[in-house]
Amino acid sequence: MIDVLVATFRPRQKDLDEQLDSICMQHGVETKVIVREDAAGDGPAANFSALLSESRSPYVAFSDQDDIWETDKLSALMDKMRELESVCGASVPLMVFSDASLADADGSPLGGGTFISRQGVDVAQGIAFPRLLMQNFIAGNLMLFNAALREKAGSVPREALMHDSWMALVASAFGKIGFVDRPLVRYRQHGANAVGATLSASAKKLSRAREGVRAFRTRLAENIAQARAFADRYGPDAPDAAHALAAFSSGGFFSRKISLFRHGLWKHGLSRNLALLAFA
Repeated sequence: MIDVLVATFRPRQKDLDEQLDSICMQHGVETKVIVREDAAGDGPAANFSALLSESRSPYVAFSDQDDIWETDKLSALMDKMRELESVCGASVPLMVFSDASLADADGSPLGGGTFISRQGVDVAQGIAFPRLLMQNFIAGNLMLFNAALREKAGSVPREALMHDSWMALVASAFGKIGFVDRPLVRYRQHGANAVGATLSASAKKLSRAREGVRAFRTRLAENIAQARAFADRYGPDAPDAAHALAAFSSGGFFSRKISLFRHGLWKHGLSRNLALLAFA
């Protein structure tokens, strides 16, 4: 059984109906759909955290309110999950995720690459814990994870960048992450996306560069706050990289640069890492 957790916030009914229909059409798996409306406007991370507290099944998938899942999304992810379980066992926190194609507000294909290709990341490098501390690229709507990860992750802290970022960090630190290199979700892009992928990797880098140093340091401070929450929750069990980033702001100019190298606290792409060296 897979709990499909659907977090909603004032959804367009047509989009929500298409998403729920695509969940109901999943073949080869049993699902239990749990929907929660964010009536208080607390945000998707808090909404998904509340949904996690209602989950009891052996496996969990997050769902947005307006995507369209391919009919074999969950079965393909379960195949990868069972592959990991055969090696690691079901008691280990495990996560698997897929790629996504991009669609416009009406659900029509956008083209121009997949969700992950547009981010310009190397998946094998990117799932390493220090990299995920600095730059999460695994969207919640692409994930499937087991009960062991749900229990290990606990509630999503308010310092987490997002629910998916927190779950990915816990999986990387204490378990294993697997990837299905296929677009199994039609990820709808529109003006109300909490996280979107309308820009190419190069265009996104240019957009971030135009935001300036202050915006860069604001985002870094958010990464540091998340690392501090992780280190506080898991204490000595947390990887050294979490403790290093948590204490990053207290170090001097040169000690911060040394910490980047010593703990592998890098983003994806040369320009992002040059910015880290220059402005962190």
